[in-house]
Amino acid sequence: MTLTKKIFNFFLYAFAIAGFILIAGFFAIRFGFTNVSGEIDHKNSLFSANAKKINTVGNPTTSPQISADLTISTIDKEISDLQKIKTLRINNYCKIQAVGEYYPANAKRILEIAQVSKSDQIISKTLTAIELGLAESDPLKTQFANCTSNNSLVLGADFPDLSQKFNATESANAFYWINTPEWQAIRDAVIKDKPVIDQVNQITGIESRLIVSNMIVEQLRLFNSEREVFKKFFEPLKILCSANKISLGVMGIKEQTAIDIENHLKDPASNYYLGKDSENILNFSTDNINQERYDRLASEKDHYYSYLYGALYLKEMMTQWKKAGYDIQYRPEIVGTLFNVGFPQSKPNADPKVGGSQIKIGEKEYSFGSLAYEFYYSGELANEFPYEIN
Repeated sequence: MTLTKKIFNFFLYAFAIAGFILIAGFFAIRFGFTNVSGEIDHKNSLFSANAKKINTVGNPTTSPQISADLTISTIDKEISDLQKIKTLRINNYCKIQAVGEYYPANAKRILEIAQVSKSDQIISKTLTAIELGLAESDPLKTQFANCTSNNSLVLGADFPDLSQKFNATESANAFYWINTPEWQAIRDAVIKDKPVIDQVNQITGIESRLIVSNMIVEQLRLFNSEREVFKKFFEPLKILCSANKISLGVMGIKEQTAIDIENHLKDPASNYYLGKDSENILNFSTDNINQERYDRLASEKDHYYSYLYGALYLKEMMTQWKKAGYDIQYRPEIVGTLFNVGFPQSKPNADPKVGGSQIKIGEKEYSFGSLAYEFYYSGELANEFPYEIN
């Protein structure tokens, strides 16, 4: 065989292999072979138990009015509800003190959230996010358990006392990923996108913080899987990663998922249908729909459509669950899991599981859903993206 023929055959086989890979990739995406099935988080039962416990406690009114028409049994119920709130608040206070011994910066952040939100539920979930990330041998975990078992530890105390104690404290953060250079770059970039994220919130009704929770997990996953690229480009420029080989945009939306989102908007028979007012949100302005869709999602300068598709994706699945009788609006760990695993895995039920793709940051592993929960209740960017009160 001549040298020329060998070279020709080499390129022929190389192009054939490349063509096969591209075709295989196309069909893998087209028929859902790249969809994430995910894994159930090993702490799923703890997420479920905490959600059931905390969500049964309401938030008191600032000036409760007792009507003369109330029956004794109704008053007894009011007293019982207030006792639950008192118990939760005392528990929260005790745990904040414990957090302050190890992570005073987190204690300070929690107290800031308490002052703004006035929500015992949100404070309790913020503390739960810290607790779920602790190793079994961590002494802080033992102190948390003592707070739960002995409510008399802080009887008569309240949050203003602690606000003075942790008023000007900075230290390492209890949430591992916050201490990484990846987070610092992402944080600066997300703040720049606040106006467009809030614009999407106004259009879709999906809480800005919930949109950001899922976007940030996507970004942390990309930055930690492509560390060399992160160091060379994204860290010094303080920008978000807007595309990879399969997913597009800062929210990591696959092309087929984007098509499904568009179709659900137009289909009144779909369980994901949002109503007539939402049908035209994603209308195209050209005849070249595929190119226009790609340009929308992959734009590095304008992330509007990336956030819009992401928010509609969340809203369609949340709507599906609500129609089935299950409201997951205040379960960011479940919403995050569904965002990751996609429409095919979104099956409404009374016992949803936390999980999704496994993400490694340094030596610590998270599931997609658990990391979405951690960010949501971490208190990070709470000034820019405040909590909606349940």
